Amino acid sequence: MPKKERLLVLCVDRDDDLGRKAKIKGPVVGREQIMEAAGKLGLADPGDTDFNTMYQAVKVYDQMRKEYAADVAVITGKGDVGIESDREIARQLDSLLHQLNSDYALLVTDGAQDEHVLPVIQSRIPILSVNRLVVKQSERLESAYYQLKDFLEEMLDNPKYARLVFGLPGVLLLIVAFPWRFFNIDAWSAIFAVSGAYLLAKAFKLEDYLIMAVSEMKSAFIHRRLAFFSYIVALGFVVLGSYEGYAKALPFLEAGAVSTIAAFVLSSVFLYYLAGAIAWVGRYADRGVGAVIRSKIAAIPIFGFSVAL
Repeated sequence: MPKKERLLVLCVDRDDDLGRKAKIKGPVVGREQIMEAAGKLGLADPGDTDFNTMYQAVKVYDQMRKEYAADVAVITGKGDVGIESDREIARQLDSLLHQLNSDYALLVTDGAQDEHVLPVIQSRIPILSVNRLVVKQSERLESAYYQLKDFLEEMLDNPKYARLVFGLPGVLLLIVAFPWRFFNIDAWSAIFAVSGAYLLAKAFKLEDYLIMAVSEMKSAFIHRRLAFFSYIVALGFVVLGSYEGYAKALPFLEAGAVSTIAAFVLSSVFLYYLAGAIAWVGRYADRGVGAVIRSKIAAIPIFGFSVAL
């Protein structure tokens, strides 16, 4: 590489430990500034590996500047690792390149997380080499952690796989917890029930529907009082239906799972239907829709009534 071309020794703190723990904002440019920042981070959290990476960047810089025109810098992301963190890294890198006019980069990293930003860096400056620092035995564990994290995120983003990977175990856990022990709760049945419900919520993104329901309740309370009243009445029927199903299912516990579930469903389904019908009609009746639309709105509760029967 011609000597006139500039080399940037770059260290990336993707989760902004430097800012969150040592209160130092990125980018940090220059040997002395990085040494000082690494010392503060080490004092703030001796168990953090990022300050070791910063020292390694300084060491590499000392070696490179004997042969090349070199600079050394640390750029930071944000505590909430993801798109916003990578955008902050891109912003700081653009500012650095405008300031230093570097031609190539040598990336110093301590593991898998920081290497996620390689595409961001490569889109702005060629990377000649990656210097990977292994801190004792933590690197392999960290790599395994981020591989598992990426796998779970990919599964959650794909509804088809999410329902298989998370939904099926969730159903199995709920079957174990309910109904044999549900009405006589012990620690294990509670753990199975909560774990199963959580996996099902993740598999079918039920938290999104819950957020939508809360938002609809707020909107109805402010703008559509009739709809809000219907929601409150519907909620009362849901509670009543659940209690009715619970009371009628108790005597069937000894008869087995099928009989218990059947008793619960038969006792509660009509009250659940009433709750759904009241909420449905109240939601649309408060919007002043036309006669044709009103007839369609009424048709759905009638169909639900036939199913409930």
